Amino acid sequence: LSSTPEPEIAELLNSIAQDSALVEKAHGQIMQIVNNLMLKSRMDQSADAKPVNLNSLLKQEFDFLNADPQFKHKTEKELQLDERLPELPLVYSDIAQVVENLINNALDAMWQSENRRLGVRTRQDSSHVYIDISDTGSGIPPDKLEAIFDPFFTTKPPKGEENEGEPTGTGLGLHTCLELLKPFRGEIRVESEVGKGSTFTVVLPKQVHKG
Repeated sequence: LSSTPEPEIAELLNSIAQDSALVEKAHGQIMQIVNNLMLKSRMDQSADAKPVNLNSLLKQEFDFLNADPQFKHKTEKELQLDERLPELPLVYSDIAQVVENLINNALDAMWQSENRRLGVRTRQDSSHVYIDISDTGSGIPPDKLEAIFDPFFTTKPPKGEENEGEPTGTGLGLHTCLELLKPFRGEIRVESEVGKGSTFTVVLPKQVHKG
């Protein structure tokens, strides 16, 4: 992007600290900035959908992550791919960002786990293609599940308040994933159990109608 929103957001956050009555207004302004940036990014890409091989995309993501010693040597990985999976008309960079965000979230959830196991699977039925991303992390409490896709909601601490080695978050990752999937009628489903882990499933229709 040619310009960044940091100065505008910093100014708004400063105003929040000075007057708590501005919280709601500032939140709306920040969301407008974020949404405008996402729209500009998509326009800059001239984002036309093209056939995407999801299995190849996932293999490439694993190859990229293997450059990280923590991922390569300390995380047990299972990649199960349906080799008959059809290609889908998608924006490659968008679906790649969704996959990257969900895998990174899974790894973050396991930062304290003794047994780090990441499972990624593709499957299909007559009408949809599915990408399952599973972890053996801390899990998400039931009372927080409904809010995890809300902008700025996060179970991670903000930068500067984390413990040593603890991942931080802004609360925009999952919200961004949903926004990127919307044009293709995609969705994300979640199953989670505290103390055992979570599975996030990307659901994509085989017949994609953008809009």
